[in-house]
Amino acid sequence: MVILDILIHGVGWASIYAVIAIGFSLIFSASRIINLAQGEFVMLGGLFGFTLYSLKIPLFFIPPLSGLLVAIVGITMDKLALSPASGASPTSLIIITIAISIILKSIAALVWGPTSFRIPGFFENRTFMISTGIIINPQYLFIMVICAASILSLTLFLKKTKLGRSLRACSMDPVGARIVGISPEKMRTLSFATGGALAGLIGALIAPIFYASSECGLNLGLKGFCAAVLGGMGSMPGAIAGGFIIGLAEAMGASVASSYKDVIAPVLMIVVLYFRPEGIVGGRS
Repeated sequence: MVILDILIHGVGWASIYAVIAIGFSLIFSASRIINLAQGEFVMLGGLFGFTLYSLKIPLFFIPPLSGLLVAIVGITMDKLALSPASGASPTSLIIITIAISIILKSIAALVWGPTSFRIPGFFENRTFMISTGIIINPQYLFIMVICAASILSLTLFLKKTKLGRSLRACSMDPVGARIVGISPEKMRTLSFATGGALAGLIGALIAPIFYASSECGLNLGLKGFCAAVLGGMGSMPGAIAGGFIIGLAEAMGASVASSYKDVIAPVLMIVVLYFRPEGIVGGRS
């Protein structure tokens, strides 16, 4: 029964890490930029979610609206900070994203203050028991379903739509894509919008179980980054695999010694990279 409890909560957090990792990989595929502000996108999603709740927006409309708002932040970030520096070295671009993450964190602290916020559960904090001693919070199941639907929708978008295929073409061969009339700059902006939307959606979804504050982005961003690198930066299947490995490993580790939970993701990443520098799946997809 303990294993079942670990599995349910582990898959819940694995879904969260997988979606954050997909945001990292999608942006990297389209722009060759490792967006280290992705954690702050998640943080903004949670804080926007609380603000929307304060404005009496119905709960089930909050995650998509938060995703839309963070997508706008992603587009703004690309247009104001990254586009003017598009010719800079990869190291310089990473430093720019670090600077942006600090700016976003500082703005959030200024606007919302140091307080942690939490919105009510989407199911009024109801729980149900599936077996003796196993109590399930439906919020975790809701997160799993929404994450799965988001991943499926993104997969269909990338494979079945002209815009999605253009984005994939830029990730594979930017020069060739430009020759056939696809703008790598527009695809980079699209990747930041999509990555921001995914992060904002997740930030609002986890606000009922994970307090949103200006400080919460670093830890979530680190877990998502580790998942993306562990699976293979730029690979969507790798991001999903990395997210699930870290989520389940953390759930098992927390059942033994919760104080060491946060070191599991970076340790797993280092171990995997030692044997497979390209990650478990590796390559762009």
